[in-house]
Amino acid sequence: MTPSAPPKKIRLGFVGAGKQAQTAHLRYYSTLPDCELVAIADADTDLARRVAVRFGIGRTEASHTALIERGGIDACVAVLPGIASSEQVVVDFLKAGIPLLTEKPLAAIPAAAVRIAAAARETGSLLRVAFHKRSDPATIAAIREIRRLKTSGELGKMTYARIHVSLAGDWIAGGHFDNIKGTAAFKSQEAPEADFPGMNAGARGLFGMFAGGHGHQFDWMRHLLGEPFKVVHADPSKVLLVVRSESGIPAVFEFIPYQSTRDWIENAIVCFERGYVKVDLPPPLLINMPGSVEFFRNGPAEEQATRTTVVLPYEGAMRRQAALFLDTVRGVETDLCDAAQGLESVEIARDFAIRMSGD
Repeated sequence: MTPSAPPKKIRLGFVGAGKQAQTAHLRYYSTLPDCELVAIADADTDLARRVAVRFGIGRTEASHTALIERGGIDACVAVLPGIASSEQVVVDFLKAGIPLLTEKPLAAIPAAAVRIAAAARETGSLLRVAFHKRSDPATIAAIREIRRLKTSGELGKMTYARIHVSLAGDWIAGGHFDNIKGTAAFKSQEAPEADFPGMNAGARGLFGMFAGGHGHQFDWMRHLLGEPFKVVHADPSKVLLVVRSESGIPAVFEFIPYQSTRDWIENAIVCFERGYVKVDLPPPLLINMPGSVEFFRNGPAEEQATRTTVVLPYEGAMRRQAALFLDTVRGVETDLCDAAQGLESVEIARDFAIRMSGD
């Protein structure tokens, strides 16, 4: 039998050379044998040059438009700040028909997220949002079992879901220890009030935190449930958020009910009538460490209940996400977050912010 040819290398471009680009993306794409890092663009051209040297990237550009115009890439990863001009970067790649993975949230401005999702639909270009919790090996194993249980019905119907997280924990876990630091000053930008429809100043202030930080949990819940959800109740403490899925499944978020300045504590449970699937995740930037997953099954009365843990590969969510994006570019169907689902998380963050502000 003739061995199959190795997969064609994806020629990858990058927009953004900052700490998250280095720690959460370049570190992993540079190790994948089916990826060639071709070019990196950053307004801080000195930073781009030094990062390119470290990761073996052939060329640097001062802007995303220069990267698009010179071509030579099959796909791009954009690690952008939450400012108004970031919208144009995403839209320009969509119009150019270049597959793009963009960091979460889809946009840090509600109206911009709507416009980006619309552009993705209109152009038909591939756009994925880097909600990496979907790519943790524990989540992948959990989703496989949840889908199987929903189809087989062997543990009854799905009844409930919960996500618990202490966002004050050490999510970096030493991941930034070797970053190359830029020297250019960050320039903030003010978006027009019209891009925050129905939101007072208090809601606008909260939205950034909810879309950027809590957005990971909003997307994780959407992924675990397998369907959209809406907010039912937001407790004034900001600790408890109650939602209900499209098919009527109740679910809750527990956000920072206690301080944990050292340990990162994040877990989810999806319950069925006779069992559950539970996932614990590690700090997001911990290298090559997956979460853990546990399956509980309550058998017939004459049998003992069983609790099973799954042995997972020593691979972190960020590296698995990088490999999945390359697969997506090749046309393989994956569970990476698309633009429509990315918009759902932004809309949940907006709803939560409005409720918390008393608007």
